[in-house]
Amino acid sequence: MRLSRLVTAASLFLVTMAVNLQVPLYRTYAQAAGYGNGQTAVVFAAYVLGLLPVLTLLGGLSDRLGRKPVLLAGLLSAMLATALMIVSPSMSMLLLARILQGIGVGLSVGAGTAYLAENLAEQPARAASYVAVTTSLGFGGGALFTSAFLLHEPSLLPPSYGITLGLTLICTVLALRLPHLPAVGGALLRLPAFPTGTLPVGLSIALAWAVTGLVIAVVPAQLAQHGLAAWTGLALFLVNGTGALVQPWARRLAVPHAMRLGFILLPLGYGVLIVGAWLGTLGLVLLGAAVAGSACYGFTYLGGLAAVVNAGAAQRARAVSGYFLCAYLGFGLPSILIGFIADQIGVLNALLAFGAVIIAVSAGLARQLQPSRSKALN
Repeated sequence: MRLSRLVTAASLFLVTMAVNLQVPLYRTYAQAAGYGNGQTAVVFAAYVLGLLPVLTLLGGLSDRLGRKPVLLAGLLSAMLATALMIVSPSMSMLLLARILQGIGVGLSVGAGTAYLAENLAEQPARAASYVAVTTSLGFGGGALFTSAFLLHEPSLLPPSYGITLGLTLICTVLALRLPHLPAVGGALLRLPAFPTGTLPVGLSIALAWAVTGLVIAVVPAQLAQHGLAAWTGLALFLVNGTGALVQPWARRLAVPHAMRLGFILLPLGYGVLIVGAWLGTLGLVLLGAAVAGSACYGFTYLGGLAAVVNAGAAQRARAVSGYFLCAYLGFGLPSILIGFIADQIGVLNALLAFGAVIIAVSAGLARQLQPSRSKALN
């Protein structure tokens, strides 16, 4: 049983790691293709194009077919995306790879979360913690892995691509040996579930992940003006990794308290990040990324995921799909909008405008959260 949890967690880590593996090279690929900020953001958000149909139409797929085959399909999709980038490391191939990455995450996260929750039947919040840690480190780890190679030697095809592909292949072979848990059953095509009272939770994670999307799609253009584009991977890792580090603290808090803390840290970290990008001060960029990340993948992410896992009951896979649907709408759509606005008014002005939106929406959501006697997340 412990080995099953380890393989499932590793699968989620590698699928999410593949998603941001190419992030440090976005600017390089875009310049070679002659793309502006808006066009680059569209390619980046193609990931959401692949993911949304899975989340909106196939949220209960693993309920019908079983967790294991859906998890395996997610691994195969991630491997194919990475293999395509090895064959042709370019912006045109990245568009297709991003769609496949979205499909892989859409299939894997719901099935993997439900699989872990069923392995830990009496501790659904603990399963949420496993997923939050592995996916947080995965999303940030891919970009950091590539950045480490690029800082050593610039390349359009860094070794991180091949290594990640090999590790994912090994994990897929191990996943074939996972126990096949009985399927829950139900219709094959089902919409995501949004348990009662979780709408503010969905809006909160959408706002938090919008910041992550901007760090990937738009902020590198501002950093490039100061010769800091190669550090984008570290900034993204801090957005994700810091969130993972604060999760043990977040687990000791009730959901409303964890999310209120996230509403404070998110605009604070975003502000420091933008000031650092404006001044070309790497230390401020990394500090802002870390502070914002404690909300994006720490307090807000874990608190919200625990809430939907607990509220989802027998429909956990659909509830988790609904949660990630909100997250990825926030992750992709603002990046496209801000990318095209940046082409018109400048990157810094666009980022400042979105900062005002973050402050206003965070304040509004914080007021909606009523005092609660909820238990701690763990």
